[in-house]
Amino acid sequence: MRAAIADVFIAALELLEAEGRSARRGLVRTAASLALMAAGVVLLVGAVALLAWAMVTSLYPVMAAPLARLLAGIAVLAVGGGLAWAATGISR
Repeated sequence: MRAAIADVFIAALELLEAEGRSARRGLVRTAASLALMAAGVVLLVGAVALLAWAMVTSLYPVMAAPLARLLAGIAVLAVGGGLAWAATGISR
């Protein structure tokens, strides 16, 4: 009887160890994915800033500087709002 209980206890510990290794692998993969996403977000923010700056600079010869900045801001806001709206639709 004791041997059977010991065998069940050992099997449960082995299962717990295997589950722990599996959870650790999943945690490492999740952390790596989050790090890559964070790097992507940083690059994306930089790209949007450069595009907005390029838009403003290209509008300077055509119109006054404040109006060019306003139009570039509205364009970036519209694109960001559209992306946020699309993201809420994806999460449903």
